[in-house]
Parts: sequence; C-alpha cells; structure tokens
Amino acid sequence: MSVVNSAPHKGGDALSFAARAMRAMGIDIAVIGASGRVGSRLLELIAAQRTTWAARGIEPRVVAVANSRQALAVAGGIDAESAVAALRATPLGGAGFAQLVERLPSPPAVILDCTASAEIAAHYPHWLAQGIDIVTPNKHGPAADRALEHAIVAAQAGSGAHLYDATTVGAQLPLLAALRELAAAGDRVENVEAVLSGTLSYVLGRVQQGEPLSAAVRAAVAEGYAEPHPAADLSGADAARKLVILLRALGYDIELADVDLVPLVDAELLAEPDASQFLQSLSVADETWRARAAIAQARGERWVYRASFADGKARLAPERVAPDHPLAQLAPCENKFVLRSAFYRAAPLSVSGPGAGIDLTAAGVLGDLQLALQRHAAPRTRIAVAA
Repeated sequence: MSVVNSAPHKGGDALSFAARAMRAMGIDIAVIGASGRVGSRLLELIAAQRTTWAARGIEPRVVAVANSRQALAVAGGIDAESAVAALRATPLGGAGFAQLVERLPSPPAVILDCTASAEIAAHYPHWLAQGIDIVTPNKHGPAADRALEHAIVAAQAGSGAHLYDATTVGAQLPLLAALRELAAAGDRVENVEAVLSGTLSYVLGRVQQGEPLSAAVRAAVAEGYAEPHPAADLSGADAARKLVILLRALGYDIELADVDLVPLVDAELLAEPDASQFLQSLSVADETWRARAAIAQARGERWVYRASFADGKARLAPERVAPDHPLAQLAPCENKFVLRSAFYRAAPLSVSGPGAGIDLTAAGVLGDLQLALQRHAAPRTRIAVAA
C-alpha cells in the first residue's frame, strides 16, 4: 500500500527516504562510442550533472564504456570524468561491447549508443527485449530496414523498454515528439520540405560565399559538423536516414531504399575509404561547384540540399531555390523542416535551428538520458515509500 502522504520517516519525510533509497541503488548505464567526439562530451556533461541528479535522488553509475577497439566494464562504476582515460588505457582487442554487456552481473538500465554504427544498431532488439533502454543519436536503428525496424518495435512492446532517439534528427530541435503527436491525433500530411543535414547546410553556405567545396568540407570536419570521413554526409545517406525517421514518426511505412537520393559529389569520389585521401580528392569537384554557385548567384538563387515528400514519394537532392523560398534564408549549419497537413493548411508547421554540432548533439542525448533515468527512478520511489 502506498504511504506517500504518511508521517515523516526518522531523519526526514517519506520522499527524502525515497531519495536516499534511490541513491543507494543507483541506475547503471553503459556507453558505446565513449571516446568519440559526442560520447566524450556526453561523459563530461554527465559528470557535471552529478550534484544536480543527486539532489533529485538519482545516481547514474557508468558501469561500461567502449569504442571500436577497446572495452572496459567495472560493476561498481567508473567515474564519468575519467572514463575516457580509463578506456584508452585498456588493452586493445578483447571482448566487444555486446559481449561486455552480457558479462556484467546484471544488465544496465540504459545503454547510450554514441556511434554511427549499423552493427551496433543490430543489437537493439536484443537489448530492448532485456528491458534495457537505449538512448542514441545513431540513425541506423530508427532508420533501419523494415525487418530490423519491426524487431525494434516488437522488443519495446514486449518488455516496456524505450528507444530514445530525439537527437537522430536536428540535434536538439524539438521535432520528432511533435510529429509523433500529430500522427497519433490523426493528422494527414500533404507535403514536407526540409533541409536535414547541418553538414551540407554548412558546406553549401560556404560554397555559396565563394569557398571551394573541398575547403568547406574540411572546415566542417574541423568544426565537428561532419564525421572525420564525411562520405555519408556528402552522399546524402545521412540526410536520407533522417527523412526516413521523420516520415516514420508521421506514420509512413518507408525505408531507405524507397528514397530517391542524389549525392552532392560523384559516386566514384564517395567510394574512397581513407578519410585523408577522400578529403584531398574532393578538390576535383571544386570547379563544378564554383560554377554552380556562380549560376545561383547570378540568378539570385541559393543552393540547398533539399528533402521533400509529396504524393508518397521521398527525395533528397542538391537544388537551387528562389530567394523567397522557405529554405533559402538558412544560416550555415541550420536545419529547417516545413510541414503542410490537414491541421497545418492555413499556415505550415515550421521548425528551424542549428542541426549539427558536438555540444548540441551531446546536450540533446543528455536530455533523453534524463528522461530514461526518471523512468527508472520512478518505480524505486514507489518501492521506497511502500508500507
């Protein structure tokens, strides 16, 4: 029987007792991609939140960290501030992250996937089926092919675990939750237009200002707006996955293969596996994009990497737009999403803002982590104050 309103416990009221009980138990979390740019920044933010969370009776405990070459697990917890250094001091090789999770004395409450790995996303159904929440900016899970998508949905339904994916589109922009609410309310979409790649927004903005394409891409990598090997950005695949995630949020059955995709540069360039060689080879596209930027400038137009959806057809391509077009006035790195629907016929729904960056993405992941921590803490509150 709940006794939330009962007499105070010795040393404080019942809620204080609940907070102490939750602190004693802790909430175990594991981080994959821990030494990457987003993962390491996220661990810094987790360390900075320690006092705030403790005051709320929440004690997240990092019990495992890993990257593509190393993995470390400590059942008693690893200090978030020193987790990356401890991971880098771990011998190369050994058990991978999935095996590491299985060897923990008990499953973590939350896995933070800060990678861009399809291989890691393939483990989502198994982890979710175990009741482990997943918090991630990794688009490969939410944009997976239909078989994996259905397995992820079924695992969540079976165990009650959650996949928190708000940062897969637009970094910290409040987009996916709003679209899912519209779909749940029965809204009917007429068309969508968007710029979904902060990287390509940044690159094309600089190209429009006269900078060579290759230099603009190198700057995007240096600023943390693009991956060290930005082929997934320049191919449009990263933006296409975002469009798939958005359309699924609106209730459409769609996968990556259904999207008409036009890359920013030729496929031959995109096939180069070495990052440094890839960045050097982009110079062959500089003259093409200089000429394209000049044409747009002469016509008063602007190049954008435009995502669109209408009449059941999804497309992404570099296109020129008129100066009064909703996508024409974006600042470099900015995303914009424009939706026209039965509910938004008189005026479209428009969401815009920075759509890339390490700090923004890490902060958005931290926000999703806090939702997961609150979900796991809530049952403990009820247990702690039970008679």
